[in-house]
Amino acid sequence: MNKFRTNLITIPHSYYDDTSILLNQYVYDPDNGICRSLYLLSGERFENRVKLDFPNPFKIEELQFDVLQSGSITGILCLYSSYPSNEIVLWNPTINEFKVIPHSSVDSVPPYRHIHKEILGFGYDPISEDYKIITYVYFSRVNDQSILPPNVNWEDFAHSREISYEPVWEIYSLRCNFWKKIDIPLPICCYCKGEGLYMDGICHWPATCEDDGQHYLVSFYLNNEVCFITPIPIDINFDENYIVQKKLLMLNGSLACILWYKYTTTYHILFLGELGVKESWTKLFVIELSDYIGYPIGVAKKCDIFFLKGDGELVYFDLCTEMIEKLGCIKRKHYSTKIIIYKKNLVSIEK
Repeated sequence: MNKFRTNLITIPHSYYDDTSILLNQYVYDPDNGICRSLYLLSGERFENRVKLDFPNPFKIEELQFDVLQSGSITGILCLYSSYPSNEIVLWNPTINEFKVIPHSSVDSVPPYRHIHKEILGFGYDPISEDYKIITYVYFSRVNDQSILPPNVNWEDFAHSREISYEPVWEIYSLRCNFWKKIDIPLPICCYCKGEGLYMDGICHWPATCEDDGQHYLVSFYLNNEVCFITPIPIDINFDENYIVQKKLLMLNGSLACILWYKYTTTYHILFLGELGVKESWTKLFVIELSDYIGYPIGVAKKCDIFFLKGDGELVYFDLCTEMIEKLGCIKRKHYSTKIIIYKKNLVSIEK
């Protein structure tokens, strides 16, 4: 185990060859209000920063995109907008090419319910040579007559018994340019939108069961559409005053989960040995700090873990040296911030 731990922090994984770091921020600007920004970071201490412009295929200034945590898949990023637009766009920043993903048939529903989409996975299936997107779609009831279209009768809606509010799973194939429903036998869970990871043909995302509060790792094979559920052991001292926080990470090519309590200074890092086996999680690191450094937002090359502090400052913790470095970003009110691995690719999205 000590050998694995040593190799993990000293031998760089080939995944990080020729990669850069993307900093995706959703912040409050005194002059422009809430806005998103995307920066390409480089340099030994990420001191070089180049701002990238998000594509705007819909020509709507108010439409703000977020970037899926899975990062670039052969140079392609998956962007998504929140309710009510629920738009999805694939984007290759290197050649500034984008592909607007069509809406599925689920979006063409009676105007009696709100549609909410969680983009849980984006990845590449090397067997079928196809890019795929996984979504979890759920619905809520329309309770306001004023937002119904003019041709819809409120009384008919109020008495309708034919409206389904059952959630559905869907998968999109870029090669076929088509959505289809899939059956994933999962309990009702709270899924972390945009927090999924991709590795070797498998999409992973965290989930928490609504019934018992159990934490899970959901792993979905893109080729055969088989799903594995791995319970995540909460192997930290129980504290009834706080809710356990968790964040999936890919540390030097290995799947990991970091656990902590909010406003505390200890972080536990577990590594997964085998999908579907709870006992295969192994705790390799316990980070104990003198001061609270906030919420982990992603990993850079090898084992630099980035954190967002409460005042909006960005720092990263080097697992090799156990030192904290400041990124020197402007302190603003952050609504969402992510660190994403990016590798340039000159190939078109649809080739």
